Formats: sequence, C-alpha cells, structure tokens
Amino acid sequence: MRAAAKPLTHSSVEADSANAMQLSFCDARSEDLETINRLIEAAIGTWPISSRLRRLVATPLRYNWVDFQDFEMVLCYKAAAEIGVAVWQPDAPLQMAESHQATLLHGLYVAPDAQGYGVGRGLLSEIAQRARARNQDTLYVRAERFATGFFRRVGGRQLQAQESPEAGDQAYPHRFLLSVANIDSTGRRPM
Repeated sequence: MRAAAKPLTHSSVEADSANAMQLSFCDARSEDLETINRLIEAAIGTWPISSRLRRLVATPLRYNWVDFQDFEMVLCYKAAAEIGVAVWQPDAPLQMAESHQATLLHGLYVAPDAQGYGVGRGLLSEIAQRARARNQDTLYVRAERFATGFFRRVGGRQLQAQESPEAGDQAYPHRFLLSVANIDSTGRRPM
C-alpha cells in the first residue's frame, strides 16, 4: 500500500471531509524516510512560530536510518496519500515513580490539509493499540506548547516539574502521560 515518494497533496482529505476518514496504518521502513521527513516539515509549517525558528527546528526533527534502531514509525494513509506519522520508542520504557513504566511517544505529525479530521487521534489510537499488545499501559509525551490542547482533549494529564519521568527544575515544560486504556479505537477518551 506504499505510494511512491511524491509531493504532499491532500485533495482527497478535503473532498471527503464530511464523511468519516478511512485511515490505514503501516510500519514505516528506512525507504520511507523521505516521506516521513516531508510530512514533518509540512506539519512544522503550520506551527505558530517565526519562519527562522521553523527553519532551525526542521533539521533536528528529521529522522534518518539510524533512528530505526530506537524508534518505530507508523505511517497513516488516506487512500494512497501519506497524511501522518507517529514515532514511538516501545523498547525503552521510562521508569515512573509509581513503580510502572511509560513508553515515549516521540512525535506525532499530521499533514496540514489533514489536520482537524481525526488523523492525529487515529495515529494515537494505533499507537495505543500497539502499546496494549505489548502490555504497556502508559504513553509519555513531550509536547510542543501549541499541541498541549490536543493532548488534553485526548485524555493526557500534564505533569508538574517534580513528577517523573524526567522530573526536576530543567524538566521539559509540556509533558503528558496518557493511559492507553483510556484511548479507544477512534483515539477518543471513552465516556
């Protein structure tokens, strides 16, 4: 179901916006890196930051083949168009103070034309399903400040500076824990 590398175009998302999105997911491979990095760059283009800062953050957020040693990457498709990617680190859980572990959700990126249609929730649901299959119960997120609303809406609990993992005075300011049990197949919190 892999589409050849091409510019990000998402007219099908706009045409189908009134209908439920039919999303599919697949494990990314190293040959998908160009697509993944293009998705990330496009998503960064929507961030409310200066063009200079956008240019500066794009490089460190790019992935390369070595990242497949530590991360699993999941591509999201609508028809044959790549519209999102989630990156997580299931094999290196972080120790929590409460004697359980959290799995790092390293990145969640959605193409600009696909934002607001449930793609991020769909990717989060896919990662939660994979975490449950590995008996992992918590996702840990270091969110950008303008993504905090999304993680709150999907049931994330924002951590205080003194809470683990990665607690302390220099803790990343927008850290969240998400219980995978509380994310249903649509990525929404159960009522």
